[in-house]
Amino acid sequence: MSALKLSALALALGSALSPALAADQSIDLSSGQASFLSMATVLDGGDDVLTFTGLAPGLYNFVFSVSAQFVTGFGGTVNGTPFSVASLGPITAGAAFGVDSAPFTVVLTGTAGARAIYSGELTVSAVPEPGTYALLAAGLGVVGFMARRRKA
Repeated sequence: MSALKLSALALALGSALSPALAADQSIDLSSGQASFLSMATVLDGGDDVLTFTGLAPGLYNFVFSVSAQFVTGFGGTVNGTPFSVASLGPITAGAAFGVDSAPFTVVLTGTAGARAIYSGELTVSAVPEPGTYALLAAGLGVVGFMARRRKA
């Protein structure tokens, strides 16, 4: 066997024996809402990491939801914090909400069975700066002062 054929055989065997890469995704969240679907290799070879891009640095209110079918031990984290899950037969649903900083990273874990899929959504809205609340309070104070002055 020639050296070239031997190298090709070794490369083919090496790739066949190594685990497949997980279905990591980069998802645009610049509109404040993003949906995602599982890729062809659901949780194959490790956790699936979903990175949500397109947000300016800062704090955001977020709502995350996900559902999976035919995934044993399905779960994961949103920015390192585990999300709640509930299972009913082959279907599992998960959710999280709160305030966290951008960028958002979701890690999905579990063991995929035949026909395994997942899908979900992440929605964010900016948390107002403290100065915004101070300006609102000052405006309400002026309106209250003017209303009281008119009564008198």
